[in-house]
Amino acid sequence: MKTNFNFTSGILLSLAVLVLISTQCKKSLEGTLVNPTVNTNSALNIGQKWATMTGSINAAGGTFKVAFRYDTTTAYRNTAISDPDTATGSSFTTLNSVLTGLKPGTLYYYRVLAITSSDTTFGNDETFTTTNPGKSTIGFNSDLTYGTLSDIDSNVYKTIVIGAQTWMAENLKTTRLNDGTDISFMPVAAEWTALSTAGYGWYNNDSVVYGALYNWHAAAKSNLCPAGWHVPTDADWTILTNFAGGESLAGDMLKETGTTHWLTTNNGITNNTGFTALPGGYRFAEGTYGNIRKYGFWWSSTESSSAAAYCVDIINSYANSVRTSSIKTSGFSVRCVKD
Repeated sequence: MKTNFNFTSGILLSLAVLVLISTQCKKSLEGTLVNPTVNTNSALNIGQKWATMTGSINAAGGTFKVAFRYDTTTAYRNTAISDPDTATGSSFTTLNSVLTGLKPGTLYYYRVLAITSSDTTFGNDETFTTTNPGKSTIGFNSDLTYGTLSDIDSNVYKTIVIGAQTWMAENLKTTRLNDGTDISFMPVAAEWTALSTAGYGWYNNDSVVYGALYNWHAAAKSNLCPAGWHVPTDADWTILTNFAGGESLAGDMLKETGTTHWLTTNNGITNNTGFTALPGGYRFAEGTYGNIRKYGFWWSSTESSSAAAYCVDIINSYANSVRTSSIKTSGFSVRCVKD
């Protein structure tokens, strides 16, 4: 009986091992037992109420659902969907997730997580701090002397003399015309698209250092700027870009230096004019937003057709500025120039 018992036990043990091996092989094929490499990277596009979390994952031949966890503490009580939300294969997949509705001036913790039916792998912890309202982080040219200007909302801007002109050295933020009339605030995309009068919005509905984005109907108002100032005409912009070396060089002469606000920059940026151009992105005619920290677009008050108006754009990695035109329902930044 003892011999038979050992023989039977041996068979049962062998069967158990085969089942375990079979199960583990199946799980490996399903991607549940492979070990992914999960990285949490630095946040981008940080404003008062929003930020973009970034990360990457090498799924090591498996398949994983991915997401972000974040919180104001390391409790990580909030989950945010990742783009993309699934990673597979054996090369790194770049991940990002845009957060909105955050608290200004607040430290946030975040990390990536990779999920299977049986396990979760976390990336390293990272942090970002949303912008503090009223705190300027703009990198003005410290070798130049700036003036100041206030609008009807009590926003205070630096100003700079450039050749024969005096310009605002920051993007406009006013929510009212200088006679006290409210400009229509249009956070909803469909309402923005339908608007044929003066309107404005904040990039992703967040009031940040980059200023407001106005449609051309607002930029065309003679009293959008503080009294004694006006939205530049197409000719005003031409005078500025010519003074800054012409369109082929003006971008580098006008941009804020560094990467606090510009995502990347080329080596020729000097901001020797003091204009300190900021990349506020833009609002499409259909009401969505794009390319903050990469593009700066500024309206002129000059029409190019019944449906469009002239504007100037500057791109992060190019030295030039471009005179172009855009449909009037686009949302662009505004700089004011002294009368």
